[in-house]
Amino acid sequence: MLERDLLSYAETNWNDFIKPVSDISKNEHTHIPLVMGAELLYNFDAVTDSLFSPEKKPASADGMKISANRVEFIEFKSGFKRKITTNSFDERKAECKYTRRVCEDYWNLFFKEQKKERSELISSIRLKAIESYITLEKHILPKCQQTDSRCPLIFTVVIDEDAVEVMEDTLAEVAGAKETKGNPFSEIRSSLQRLTDNRDADGKAYFYDSVEVLSAVDFQNRLQLQAL
Repeated sequence: MLERDLLSYAETNWNDFIKPVSDISKNEHTHIPLVMGAELLYNFDAVTDSLFSPEKKPASADGMKISANRVEFIEFKSGFKRKITTNSFDERKAECKYTRRVCEDYWNLFFKEQKKERSELISSIRLKAIESYITLEKHILPKCQQTDSRCPLIFTVVIDEDAVEVMEDTLAEVAGAKETKGNPFSEIRSSLQRLTDNRDADGKAYFYDSVEVLSAVDFQNRLQLQAL
C-alpha cells in the first residue's frame, strides 16, 4: 500500500512522460505495438531515465497508470507466443520426409531452447518488478506528500500469448493442479508471487499488493472499460 500522494506529484511533474499505450507497448526490436490504442499511460522507462545517469539506470517497467485508488506498473513483453508447444506438437507434421521418422533429439533440443528463452523473459520481468519498486520507494515517493489514504500497488504483465489457448492449463491451475505445462500466465505469476504480501521487521508492507498477468487483448479491453 502507498501512503504518499503519487497522483498529485505525477500530475505536477510528469506531463512530458505521458504517451499513448501504442507507443509505450512497442517491441524494442520490431517496433510493433503489443497493445493498440490511444489510452494514455506514463512512460516509466522515461521517468527512470530522468532520475539516473545512463551507467546507473536500473531496469524499469514500461508504463505506469496512476489513479486515486490504484497505482499500477505495466510491463509489456513479447516472445511468449509459441506456434509449437509440447501440448500442440503434431508428430505427423514433424516427420522427416526421408526417414519417415521424428527426430526426437532435434525436437527435444527445440523445446529445451524454447524453455530457456521463456525463462530468460520471465527473469527479465522479475528484475523489472524489483528495480521499479526500488526506484519508486527510494527516489520518487520521498518527494510526494504524505496522505491519510492508502493506495494499492499493482504489477501488471501484458504478454503476447492468447489466454484462450492456455485456458485448459489455467482452469487446472485454479482447480489446484500441481503442475501445468506450457502456461506462461501461471509461470509469470509464480515467479512474481514472492513480491506480494511482504512485511518488514516493523510490520510495514512493502513490494506489491498483487500481481496480474494478462493477454494483450484482455489488457486492451480493460483499458477501454476504464475509459468509459
